[in-house]
Amino acid sequence: MEIQLPKLGKEAISLSHFPTKHQAFIFRAYEYVPPALIAQILGTSEEKVKQTAYDMGLTKECTDNVWLKKGYITIIRRMWHILPYDQLLELLGMDAETLAVILREEDFLDIKLGDKPICEPVYWRELTSEEAKRTRKIKEIMCSLDKDGAAPFDFTYDVKNMNFSGKAHFDMRMVYGFSGLYQHAFDVDSREYCPDDMLEAYQKVGVNALWTQGVLYQLAEFPFSPRLSEGYTERIGRLRQLTERCAKYGIKIFLYLNEPRSMPEEFFEQYPKIKGHMTRSDKVCMCTSTKEVQNYITDSVSYICNEVPLLGGFFLITRSENRTNCFSHSTRETCTCERCSKRQESEVIAEVISCVEKGAHQVNPEIKVIAWSWGWDRFNLDIISALPENVILMSKSEHRIPFEIGGVSGAVGDYSMSIIGPGEIAKEEWKAARERGLETAAKVQINTTWEGSTIPAIPVYPLIEEHIKRIRDEGVSNLMLSWTLGGYPSRNIMHVAKYFYEGYDQEAVKETDAQKKAAEIFSKAFQEFPFHVHTLYFGPQNAGPASLLFMDPTGYSATMTCYVYDDLDKWRSIYPEDVYEEQMETLCRKWEQGLALLETEESKMGEMEIMAQGAYCLFKSSLNQIQFYRARKIDDKRTMKKMAEEEIVCAKRMLKLMNLNAAIGFEAANHYYYSKGCLYEKILNCVTVIEKVK
Repeated sequence: MEIQLPKLGKEAISLSHFPTKHQAFIFRAYEYVPPALIAQILGTSEEKVKQTAYDMGLTKECTDNVWLKKGYITIIRRMWHILPYDQLLELLGMDAETLAVILREEDFLDIKLGDKPICEPVYWRELTSEEAKRTRKIKEIMCSLDKDGAAPFDFTYDVKNMNFSGKAHFDMRMVYGFSGLYQHAFDVDSREYCPDDMLEAYQKVGVNALWTQGVLYQLAEFPFSPRLSEGYTERIGRLRQLTERCAKYGIKIFLYLNEPRSMPEEFFEQYPKIKGHMTRSDKVCMCTSTKEVQNYITDSVSYICNEVPLLGGFFLITRSENRTNCFSHSTRETCTCERCSKRQESEVIAEVISCVEKGAHQVNPEIKVIAWSWGWDRFNLDIISALPENVILMSKSEHRIPFEIGGVSGAVGDYSMSIIGPGEIAKEEWKAARERGLETAAKVQINTTWEGSTIPAIPVYPLIEEHIKRIRDEGVSNLMLSWTLGGYPSRNIMHVAKYFYEGYDQEAVKETDAQKKAAEIFSKAFQEFPFHVHTLYFGPQNAGPASLLFMDPTGYSATMTCYVYDDLDKWRSIYPEDVYEEQMETLCRKWEQGLALLETEESKMGEMEIMAQGAYCLFKSSLNQIQFYRARKIDDKRTMKKMAEEEIVCAKRMLKLMNLNAAIGFEAANHYYYSKGCLYEKILNCVTVIEKVK
């Protein structure tokens, strides 16, 4: 069952701020891989690669494989528009099938990247005199930039022991490990992505659960095609070791299950009896209305629980995310499965959850099984009424809260910190669950969201405290505090932890009067964010000053939490251009008032000051880009030049922050959304834009 790489699309974007394409490749790759590998790909010598890099002002070469282990998603993103597949695979040191699996399984990386741009092979060559002249200009710029500071992946956590007392208000306080691996968590030693210092930091602030993705056929033998499970005994052993390490810090591991995974159509030539809904040409659901598939789910869960006795539990998404059961992306009206199309959606969904619950609780009744109502929509109450007795019902706290921002009305989909819950949908679901005697849980974001995901802890303490306090007052007893983004052990978590127990050490969370006032201002400013789920996914506020400026239309559409390109229409979503710009302008203006109260001397800046400045860079850069592309539409070169100049200021400011804190720019599902090299390149890009618009 071969998994295909994404198809080829349009011609790659030209990187005109570099004299040649091989220089663009060396500039980007020099940060991530050793020069010898770059030379091998370019068909030249290591000495020529080093000289080319030196001629561009690159003085620090990569001497290890840390990026290939922990930052391969960053490398893929950076090379998507430069290398053809063959050279990309050579750079990554993997075959096509391995890359295809990564693209499909790494939190929808294939969708984030979009079709593969058409790229010609890249080879080293001598420069012309004009290219050499332009290269000297690059070196001059690069030599003026500060390249020292915190090393990539060198994460540090400045939290204090909260010293909790009294009764716990929330039994489970779960996050995703800040530096967690999404797809390959059990293919390597967990110390590589879940170090003891991070676990100790979580223990100090009261986090007692971490979650990571689990795929059943990777952790238990797949009875229909055992080849897919190759290495499962080693993976289950690493999971066991992870739970044992975490137990030393009072932390349980939970597996996120989105099962059963759909299969290519040819799979069902051998197993036609379990063929379910046809989702699209290359994927078909394994029908969970069949005993064979039900037994597979239950037996696999039981095997995992037997082999990993310290496992905390599972949480389940059953309608959407991946294509799984026949109703995961369909209804009775659209379902093509003969069996499921005759059943109720609620019956099928509850049955999947029952299979997991049965498998877990026949091994250990204390294992938590959490059914997340994400995607249940109009079936939510019917599904809740059909759930087994021993599961926990989890709801998105802020789901469908109505808002009006800049005169534009909408409703929250997910990932909101600027608009806080709980909303009426969550309250209704929790009430229905309590009437069934079920425990309840709330899914929230308390550190960061796609409103600014590359700042690990946006300091809007009043908003997140109020949100958690309201959830506590609703009687909810479990918290999921982050998706893959938002797990940074931070002062944000310390502020939220005030509500974990009846008592805590108030000195641990003490702020100065200026910091308290600044946090209040930031919270009010943040509520000006032009919220919409499409703006979150496609807008420029995640990459901020790392996104290139394009003098001419690219013809590319923004992709989900990856490339923003110049797609202003997709960024603004439901907001008219002028309203979108005005809201970002208001946010920035108010945020500046809070920044004016905080310490700006680098040696005295703590977490709050660094994160506050970083968030401002994201928002200000977003405003700059909006204004740049609105000016481009009317050929207003003066404004374009001004915005390019302001983007240089933003990029340099963010570089300083990255030198102070290695967590800036990192998000587990995207690795480094931008590295320091991205910001160096943005400065070169802006200088080129300024020269062209003079």
